[in-house]
Amino acid sequence: MAKRVSPSMQPPSRRRIVAVSPDDGSAIDLKQPEFAAFLAWMVPGLGHLYQGRTKKGAVYMSVILTLFVVGLWLGDGRVVYASWRPNDTRWWFVCQAGIGAVAGPAVVQSVSMTGTNHEPFWLAGWMTPPLTEGQLVSREFADRLVTHDPYIFEQDFWDRPPYKQFRADQISMWHHKLGRFFELGTLYTVLAGMLNMLVIYDAWAGPMHPFVKEEKSTVNPDEESNDGTAA
Repeated sequence: MAKRVSPSMQPPSRRRIVAVSPDDGSAIDLKQPEFAAFLAWMVPGLGHLYQGRTKKGAVYMSVILTLFVVGLWLGDGRVVYASWRPNDTRWWFVCQAGIGAVAGPAVVQSVSMTGTNHEPFWLAGWMTPPLTEGQLVSREFADRLVTHDPYIFEQDFWDRPPYKQFRADQISMWHHKLGRFFELGTLYTVLAGMLNMLVIYDAWAGPMHPFVKEEKSTVNPDEESNDGTAA
């Protein structure tokens, strides 16, 4: 004989949150909107793929990531970094942080550079903020810059044991090397981050509906009351 389960012992059903499609009026299962929004923040379109909205997810992912990668390419991979130093506040990063996969590594690199090690977490220098005049860096990172950066030489550092002190301005070097492409790369990555903020909202709240303005009644209230009396 099968064991009966009383209503109080039955597992609670999962809360189902749906949105209405503005195209055909069909229901869209948003699953867990907060988690979908987090996925969309991490990688554009990933939240929509999680919700089963594959076409939208594929379009968002391909368009926004392409825009971001093109911006990185134009800026030689140097246009995305986090910096809150007095003379180098990177406000553009606020918009670039609309993509979580970008925001996380950039913040880690920035914190690591200002920490006791005075070197980026990833020594390859990916998303590392530019060095400012007088900044202390580890010897290992300084040697790596001299070896791999064609604009930095050994004489650009003073010896300050156990560190080395930068005596130039790296952001000026970047602008001199890249010219207008530094600004173009920044613009492309900023647009990608801002567009993804709309994607995050769509994953959390569902598609937006067009605003329909209600038409005001042109019938005079006195005429309505007269019609009612006559009836």
